[in-house]
Amino acid sequence: VEFDCTGAAGLSSVLSDESNPVTVPCGTCLVYDLGADVTIGGLNIIGKLQVPTNYKSTLQTPYVFVQGELEMSDDQPISEDNTSMKIVLTGSSDVMFTPHEPVDGAAPLNAGEKPFLVAGGKLNIRGWDDVEAKTWTPIIAMAEADRLYPDPIVGETAAQDALPHLSDSSISCPNKIVHDFEGGVDFSVWKGGEGSVLKYDEASGTLTATNIQKGYQGFRLDFTKFIMDCPITQDATYLVTIRLKIEDPTLEDGAVSVCAYENHKDHCPKLGRRIITAEGTSTPYDQKAYLLPSSIGKNNEWFTFATEWTWDESSLANTVGQVFYLENFKPGQIVHMDEFQFELPSPKSYAPIDDPCLELVVNGDAESADGRGWHHYPMWTHRSGSWVPTILEETVDGAVNKYWHIGNRYWHGDSLRFRVNHKCFMQGSTYTASLRARFTGKTAPTAYWLEIKGTATVGYRYNKPLYCPSQSAADGWVTCSGDFVVDENYDFTSPPEIIFVTYDENDSTGYVDWDFDDVSIKFKGGPAAGLEVDGSDAARWGVNSDVHITSSTLHGEDAQEGRVSAISQKDNGNVVVELESPISPVLSEKETPGYGVEIAVTTRNIKIVGEDDGTYNGGYLQVFHTPGVAQVVEGVEFYNMGQSSRKNRFAIQLLYNGNVEGTSISSNSIRESNMRCISVDGTANATIASNVGAGVSGHCFYFDRVSADNMVVDNLASNINNRIHWNNRIDGWDDNDADGFSIWSPFNNFIGNVAAGGHKRGFRYYLDWKTNGEDLVHVGGSLRRVATGTFKDNKAHSNFRQGFHLADFEQFFEFRDPDNVPIFENLSAYRNREQGIYAYNCVYCKFIGGFLSDNQKGIEIRRSDGIALEDFVIQGQTETFKNYVYDNNSHKLCGHSSWAYEGIHMMGTMWRLGHTDPGFGLRAKNVVLSGFDKGNEYYDACPFTDPIGFSTDTHYAAHFDYKTSFENVTVDDSRDIILNGCRASSYGYPDVVISDIDGSLDPDESASSGALVSDQPYMTGLFGDSCKSTAGCMAYCAGVCLGMVTFFTERFGTENYKLRVTDTASGLSVDIPGNARTYNERWNTYAYEGQRTFSASLPAGTYTAEFVDELGNSVWPTYAEEQWAQAADCDGG
Repeated sequence: VEFDCTGAAGLSSVLSDESNPVTVPCGTCLVYDLGADVTIGGLNIIGKLQVPTNYKSTLQTPYVFVQGELEMSDDQPISEDNTSMKIVLTGSSDVMFTPHEPVDGAAPLNAGEKPFLVAGGKLNIRGWDDVEAKTWTPIIAMAEADRLYPDPIVGETAAQDALPHLSDSSISCPNKIVHDFEGGVDFSVWKGGEGSVLKYDEASGTLTATNIQKGYQGFRLDFTKFIMDCPITQDATYLVTIRLKIEDPTLEDGAVSVCAYENHKDHCPKLGRRIITAEGTSTPYDQKAYLLPSSIGKNNEWFTFATEWTWDESSLANTVGQVFYLENFKPGQIVHMDEFQFELPSPKSYAPIDDPCLELVVNGDAESADGRGWHHYPMWTHRSGSWVPTILEETVDGAVNKYWHIGNRYWHGDSLRFRVNHKCFMQGSTYTASLRARFTGKTAPTAYWLEIKGTATVGYRYNKPLYCPSQSAADGWVTCSGDFVVDENYDFTSPPEIIFVTYDENDSTGYVDWDFDDVSIKFKGGPAAGLEVDGSDAARWGVNSDVHITSSTLHGEDAQEGRVSAISQKDNGNVVVELESPISPVLSEKETPGYGVEIAVTTRNIKIVGEDDGTYNGGYLQVFHTPGVAQVVEGVEFYNMGQSSRKNRFAIQLLYNGNVEGTSISSNSIRESNMRCISVDGTANATIASNVGAGVSGHCFYFDRVSADNMVVDNLASNINNRIHWNNRIDGWDDNDADGFSIWSPFNNFIGNVAAGGHKRGFRYYLDWKTNGEDLVHVGGSLRRVATGTFKDNKAHSNFRQGFHLADFEQFFEFRDPDNVPIFENLSAYRNREQGIYAYNCVYCKFIGGFLSDNQKGIEIRRSDGIALEDFVIQGQTETFKNYVYDNNSHKLCGHSSWAYEGIHMMGTMWRLGHTDPGFGLRAKNVVLSGFDKGNEYYDACPFTDPIGFSTDTHYAAHFDYKTSFENVTVDDSRDIILNGCRASSYGYPDVVISDIDGSLDPDESASSGALVSDQPYMTGLFGDSCKSTAGCMAYCAGVCLGMVTFFTERFGTENYKLRVTDTASGLSVDIPGNARTYNERWNTYAYEGQRTFSASLPAGTYTAEFVDELGNSVWPTYAEEQWAQAADCDGG
């Protein structure tokens, strides 16, 4: 029915009471004219309801029934500020739907709660009018935010000045007092303690204590005058640094001191502070600091005694005198003092005020310390009775280098310790942690990690952003570095503690001494404050719109959300989308060209929303049994739609409408859906394009067995969650698997879609042996042998299992035509936790053009014959992804210790052996494999890594008969491994043959053709010098083309038989061992229950064959069946 809405009355004309349902009468057009916020008892559109373009209103209603026509549109920039029509579906009670025109035999339909039901009617919703603008687009690059510049806090992050004299302004109080004895000694403040004698040596500028007979003798420094002239700052940290040399006449020069030998503070010098108070007042206890065995120098060698001091309120009250005393020397020792320095920490002990967050470690190279270059502050120790960080120096190539030394350790966490400014840790920013370390004292190798720990807003956290490999004393200085990304675990409430912790040390192994140098935690880059994208793609996007960023990792849950704060134009036509809050770094097209993550705008100006009632039961939109009507739903935001585990209660569903040519469900956003995004059931000829699903339970895009001829183009599915599980799934459906695209029909077309974060798979394309219709009623036969639609340019990343799961394609058996087979074009699968492509029972499937990277396995071929793999790039784990995973402390590949890392995981045995079957296993052409040779450097949890590997559970033929040929295949492997023949033999494939059509596998790059074979005498013995051993227990035989013949004999009694094959032309012969067949994985269809196979791979020629026993005597088995493989793909087999 065509409606003329010119001069139409308003919807308010039929609204008698907001609590009552509203009906748009049949044959009538009404114009929506309700207020900004309206609640009604229901909306039943039998005629036509026209919502003016960009009309602003929020309508709350328990249902919307469309039996006539609903029209609305919006052409404003996408922004929450431009929200126009918003329909909120409310209530938790079931609603009954009765058709306006009775249908014979049809009872009223229980539509459940919160329905938006189109039954016989038409939707004409157009909220995305720009056909050139995109709803999602790849991120070209990140625009980083500036690092933080927190204001300094005096005494905590900035140096402080000495207090001025309170009564005499003429007295200038310094920040430090230095007695370096270069111009003499002030004996008014320096005394010998209790009978020791102080002498001054003008030539060396040193003060020497002699005549030491008792432990309480040594040096006394009267500090009273300074305290009185220059008040001490209460609770501030002061540094005392003393350079000493102890001469013990009982020891050789350079000998270990008594202090170090006894390894106890009672045998070591100590510095004490005595406070004298006015008569009649209490005196605070003496404060003492012992020189630790780890810090004392050897006999007659200079060393540093560095200590820290504070004065609390009681230490400053009623003070009339203060004395520092240095004592506890051994009788007869002569002690030389070169300098005594007392100071407040200077700016050298703090991060630069003008840029405090560039480098978080203060004096990590030990070259710029207070205490005239020797004090450890701000480094510190948690074990003050055992060790303290010590600055030492060495001369290397004529240059003096200072470094940090930690000795006398008792625990694997005894290390250099320091704190950093917690306000510098901005979420999403990247820091580079690096250092040089050297272990001395013991020889056991030791590995270690960097730990940043403290109380954060999410609880106490032990962050480990850097792991360093094992090293030993013989390695000397070893550099370790790596990046890490700040997340919520670094949101500390106070300065965190930084330590280094070893893996391999304990009381039984002992603890090595550590040297550290060049310790650094340096800002590398800010979080993504903005994202650069194609300007034309983002033409509709506006400020204050929400965006969704897909995951850069193996898990879709690492997707991120943001809100646009600004959009700025660049000269190159791109725009920078700036966000209100920074996000974690992402892998953009800049870092990973061709496979960067995507950004989608998820706001729409027209909204259909399910009321949040605390359940997982939102609203749902369903087009129900409405054939022949073209529905248009474009540019709508669906939020909190779908009802968890309820049949036919999906966010959007086309339910058994038959042919709906002209229908467009496009450019919509489905956010936080409780059950699917778009479900297409029994519907044909619809266009499903440019929709975005993010944060979804169950499958995102679903196509049932009788959906057909639909165009599914440029849709994005991201972050599919696991809320649906086996126990709460809909009986008969598998939403517990939660795939990005769940495809059960061969008749649809999928072009340019992206699945980024399926809880199970990105795309699951499965063809059943039967056809089920509505309510799973059996309505037809097998779907496996019919022609499939177009499947090309689709991408899958960040899926928990496979990127593409393709199962049960048997089209070849229907047509027996190599050109009429399933073709998968230009597939890209990267950063998937398991396989990039998983092909199961794919018969004569062609994979033409593709890119695979950073998957556990690039492509896995199972129960599949006749696979063609052409124009593919297959990469192992890239350095970019490895670094990203470690920097972000994200999930790593090799999630299970038994998982191998492989580019192509293929079968070794043909699955079907009929004369009309494909007759070959795998044909690879124009394929490049690289990046599978990094070993433990990249794959520390993997048992092994190979460019090509074999299935371990399909070896029932007892030998390799999966006829395989390569042409223009490049394997870039530093180990020169293409596949591991020893491992293949252990799986039941002792006689691998890969025909090399053009010689591209030849390690010498000289052959024009040849074969890669297992390096066994019976495989190479007939070819003379044509074969040469290669890596991985394989051999390359140049210029040969091998066909295969196999003899089957009885299994028992033939254990020691061999098949002797003789080339009649050359006279050369080989003895081929037999192998027992197994039947674990297929029906036993052979005449004998057990067989032994003897297989020969031979070039064209004339041969004789006989069975021989272990003595070389001719023998005959009970029977011998003969089987010839189809001709090799090369010439001459």
